Amino acid sequence: MATERSTTRHVRLYRAALVLYPRTFRREYREPMVQLFGDCARTSGAKVWLRAIPDLVRTIPAQRIEAVMAHLRPGSRIAAIALIVGGSTAVGIGFGGDYGLVPLLAVGGLIFVLAQRGLFTPLFRGERAPLRPALTQTWWAPVAGLLGLTMLVAGVGVMFTGSNWSGRAFGGTLLLAFGLGMFVALMRRPFARESSNAVILITTIPCLLVFWVIVPTVAALVVWIGVISSGFSDKPVAPAAA
Repeated sequence: MATERSTTRHVRLYRAALVLYPRTFRREYREPMVQLFGDCARTSGAKVWLRAIPDLVRTIPAQRIEAVMAHLRPGSRIAAIALIVGGSTAVGIGFGGDYGLVPLLAVGGLIFVLAQRGLFTPLFRGERAPLRPALTQTWWAPVAGLLGLTMLVAGVGVMFTGSNWSGRAFGGTLLLAFGLGMFVALMRRPFARESSNAVILITTIPCLLVFWVIVPTVAALVVWIGVISSGFSDKPVAPAAA
């Protein structure tokens, strides 16, 4: 158990870190968060930061983005997201050397999505929309479907090219899994929006990694803009009429 002096020091540091949150968020949640952190610090000491730091890293950017988007109109939100994603990609390619930073951006996005606890529980449960409504449910869905089909075709092609059989089998299976995951997520999205949107973002990762081909990366960025602008609400969305 930590001493009162060390607990006070940890609490002061944590309270200072909360300044990074938006003002409206701090006004509502700062004191409960400080109280909870203080209670944990008294029992765990410095180990409390092992849980606090990942939580701060994960939630501060999300709350900042949410605060900005709340003050923008729908059209302005899409433009802002396009600017952020496109600008990050351009900077990554321009300053990342021979390979660019796009793979790092993709991996970072993947880690962020996977960090959301319980996100994928409802993905494989319940009913699925027919393929045609699934591919027309929103403006970016056809692009996502095209990426899924491309990965399925590429997965089959990889299995029959090259001399390294184990590498071909692994790469081909991975692409097939990503392509199939894209279609499953699109078909489940009308009934499980949050988990399906997350999986759709994950399954675009191979397309972001081959950024030198340009076209798949641009299509993947269009999907990211569409998914993020549509939000991650738990409320189901009805599929468009066939």
